[in-house]
Amino acid sequence: MLGSAASRTGAERGVALLMVLWISLVLTVLVGEFSRGMRDDAIATQNLAEEIQARGVAMAAINLGIYRTLRARETDTAATQDEADQEERWVPDGTWHDGSYSGGTYSVRLMDEGGKIGLNRADETLLRRVFANLGLDEDTQESLADAILDWRDPDSLVRLHGAEDDYYLALRQPYATKNAPFDFVEELLLVRGMTRALLFGAPPSTAERQDQPSIPLKEISSVFTQTANINVRTAPKAVLRVLLGGAEEDADEIIAARTNDLGSALTLMRAKMGDQILARRLVDTTASTLAIDARAVMQDGQIQARVGAVVDIAEDADGFHVARWFDRLPAF
Repeated sequence: MLGSAASRTGAERGVALLMVLWISLVLTVLVGEFSRGMRDDAIATQNLAEEIQARGVAMAAINLGIYRTLRARETDTAATQDEADQEERWVPDGTWHDGSYSGGTYSVRLMDEGGKIGLNRADETLLRRVFANLGLDEDTQESLADAILDWRDPDSLVRLHGAEDDYYLALRQPYATKNAPFDFVEELLLVRGMTRALLFGAPPSTAERQDQPSIPLKEISSVFTQTANINVRTAPKAVLRVLLGGAEEDADEIIAARTNDLGSALTLMRAKMGDQILARRLVDTTASTLAIDARAVMQDGQIQARVGAVVDIAEDADGFHVARWFDRLPAF
């Protein structure tokens, strides 16, 4: 009896020890999960606070870009311009400008939408020249140009190589022709014949001409310009390349010329284009519709904020109007 009682007591102690070990293990896991959750919440809170601060710095950079543009307009109308005004002038040609503000650093660039090809204003001649210089064959040039014009015009008449509802409603995932101006450049993907490679650019490994970088349509097109003219004073290099046939050397020559003498750049560009009808659409004027892109990061931080805006500047530099606001652009 004594041996049996001792054996039973030892077994009970073994079970108790096992239960204690299991409880300790469970508590350890729970504590670990709680600690990890608290740490993740703390990191998320810190990242959110850092992003909000960085967004504030990026928005300040956008306001600085608008201020400098308005200031430049004022000095253009003044009788004299001092060197300080010239140094503060930011040309809206896509050049990045760096600075610091309120504990963060920013990069901001201004781009003249008038220096791009107006997607809602370009006619068949201009569209076909663009597609030809992008390397498309003649049949594709015709069909894509007509499809774009059919998409944005207000009627349901089908151009010779175009497409209207009969085509789009017969697709596996049907939709109607818009018959209205483009609201976004990315809307081109809905147009018959448009490809992602043509809109966003082909990867270098698949580019037909390895010596010449691909020119994405998204980079050279705008839905904000209200004219068919192209402003040579601020046109990006990609626009100059596509107008001149893709050669970087000719585009670099135009950029060098306008750096020294804007008037000579316009004359040189018109001479290089050859086509006098298209050449008459080239102008040299002050930018009135700006796309502003700003990115910022706080000191020693890793969370980047990037915002953007399209701004119409009044001709008398008396104010501006935000045509579109991009609250969260992809960080890069």
